[in-house]
Amino acid sequence: MTRYRLAADIGGTFTDVVLFDNNTGVYRTEKVPTTQQNLSEGVLNGITRMVGDFKEVDFFVHGTTAGLNAFLERKGAKMALLVTKGFRDLYEIGRANRSEIYNIQYRQPTPLIKRRHIFEVDERVLVDGDVENPLNIDDLNEVINEISNNGYDSVSVCLLHSYKNPDHEKQVKKVIQEKLPSISVSLSHEMVREWREYERTSTTIINGYIAPIVEKYLAEFEEEIDHRGLNKDLYIMQSNGGVMTSEIAKVKPIQTLLSGPVGGTMGSLKLGQSIKKENLICIDMGGTSFDVSMVINGEPDITSESNIEKFPILSAMVNMHTIGAGGGSIAWIEGGGLRVGPHSAGATPGPACYGNGGTDATVTDANLILGRIDAEGFLGGKMKLDWQAAYKAIEKLAHQLGLRVIETAEGICEIANSKMADAIRTLTISKGIDPRDFSLVAFGGAGPMHSMLIAENLGIKRIIIPTLAGTFSAWGMLQTDIRHDDVRTFVSLLENTDQTKMHEIYQNMEQEAEEILKQQKIKKEDIEFNKLADLRYVGQEYTVTVPLQSSLNTHSLIDLKDQFHNTHLRMYGHNNPEGDVEVVNLRIVSFGILKTQEKVFSETKSVENPEPIRRKNIVWNNIEIETPVFSTKDLAYGQTINGPTIIESNTSTIVVPENYHVHVETMGNLEVIRRNKND
Repeated sequence: MTRYRLAADIGGTFTDVVLFDNNTGVYRTEKVPTTQQNLSEGVLNGITRMVGDFKEVDFFVHGTTAGLNAFLERKGAKMALLVTKGFRDLYEIGRANRSEIYNIQYRQPTPLIKRRHIFEVDERVLVDGDVENPLNIDDLNEVINEISNNGYDSVSVCLLHSYKNPDHEKQVKKVIQEKLPSISVSLSHEMVREWREYERTSTTIINGYIAPIVEKYLAEFEEEIDHRGLNKDLYIMQSNGGVMTSEIAKVKPIQTLLSGPVGGTMGSLKLGQSIKKENLICIDMGGTSFDVSMVINGEPDITSESNIEKFPILSAMVNMHTIGAGGGSIAWIEGGGLRVGPHSAGATPGPACYGNGGTDATVTDANLILGRIDAEGFLGGKMKLDWQAAYKAIEKLAHQLGLRVIETAEGICEIANSKMADAIRTLTISKGIDPRDFSLVAFGGAGPMHSMLIAENLGIKRIIIPTLAGTFSAWGMLQTDIRHDDVRTFVSLLENTDQTKMHEIYQNMEQEAEEILKQQKIKKEDIEFNKLADLRYVGQEYTVTVPLQSSLNTHSLIDLKDQFHNTHLRMYGHNNPEGDVEVVNLRIVSFGILKTQEKVFSETKSVENPEPIRRKNIVWNNIEIETPVFSTKDLAYGQTINGPTIIESNTSTIVVPENYHVHVETMGNLEVIRRNKND
């Protein structure tokens, strides 16, 4: 009999596994070292520590970094690109814009595919979808022969105006699969049915670049868990905040790029609903990176277009900003000044204190020297840290800087905190959003350790530390539903819109989404649809996405227009209510509702405050102060703790400076409020 719901998230240093027991209503967690040589090995190590019989697992969702790693490290597949005859240079030309106009050293990204791997196909579809020049099969066969002779692993196909009429792309795929059945094929209309040729081509190329790697990883992982008795569907976390089956992930691996970090965003959304907080800044600090995302007005901040490594991607993704600042970020000296990151010690050898041969000073080493981490109690005592190795690593930097070791350690942490605060400003202040109006949700192995010091930089007064902070992204994956996004380009003045045609497009997208969700074993009664539209003022280049609140009619179009004006004002500080509004794209977001388990709230409020498990010297502003240390195991609903203090859990450490007040919420989450110094 099945009893477990399981989630696994692979990080740069640790792999997190969260298990929910349907019988007891209890969550259990494991944090194990990431096995870089074989990522699935670390996942299986974590699972086997908690699950004796894989047949007992009823639901398994996985956040994979296989595709993202291949993309970032430029270790993708050997790939060919097929384009319409006469458009071979479209991808390399790209856009003439400079995204960093004041950076005199700015360079456009090096294309993922060289020109010699781009092939032209004789065909032509017009902008309205009419076929001007039918697909030349003889010409296509010659191209396929070249692909076969050159040993390509993947083919991306991006034909002109295929977003309007995809028949030629479908024919190309059919012929390729007949002749080369083992090759991976990515079609642009399957990635995104939206105009803007360069962006659509870039999206398709990235998908094709990582497809064989993701397909191989998922196939091998499925085979292994199936061999161990887990014969249920494997679900994969998507970048858009939903999940999908591994079969769908193999077709659209581009949706796995932010697979891990997005789990934390969706977990924050669920947490915000339980504590009635609609505006959240979500920060995930692990061993390698620092990820920032947001929940605004009770909804995850999702964008339909993003850039990764300067490459545009037309695909719904949680708006995420990532920098190289984690516990393993290496401290170094340049021009006589101290720097931190973006290079990381990773899982191997890891920080010097891990005792695996690392000699570079890292943020984790600095926290150990400052007393914030306990060398004997790290990860609940499962991992012992080498204090002497950390001291020697930081001492080398201290000698070069002419500082004391403690001063250098605090300097490392302060620089890291400033960098992380700047990352938050990128998603808030730079867009006209005041971070002081938000609560900060901090998770990841190192997030709670730095959260209050980051908040201090930004003037944020409320910080939320989830119960399972150290493995929160994996927990968040268990709180999501299946999601599918679709889009169609439909350009029209809003006031002249053909409502019948508009309704027909929405209906077609619903039917296609329903088929995809049925493939993932979702019943029709468990499917929900949200309709949206991309609007702009006539003459503008970019659009604003606005939800369609009711059934399509004249009144709903007027409401859509009013929403656009209001949203434009909120986002950009101005609008033009008298201006003509144009529809550009129609979107639909489809959800396959999964049954998630709710954790029972504690109804018993503790009348006594907890006792510290010990006291130890902690460095605060270059001064050692005897500080109480608490364990989350001893905390109960209603209890309060005043800083300065340290609170330890099995997967993370919470550093609470002076003038902060900690309150234990009903589900064991910690709400931390900054007090005024005069209070």
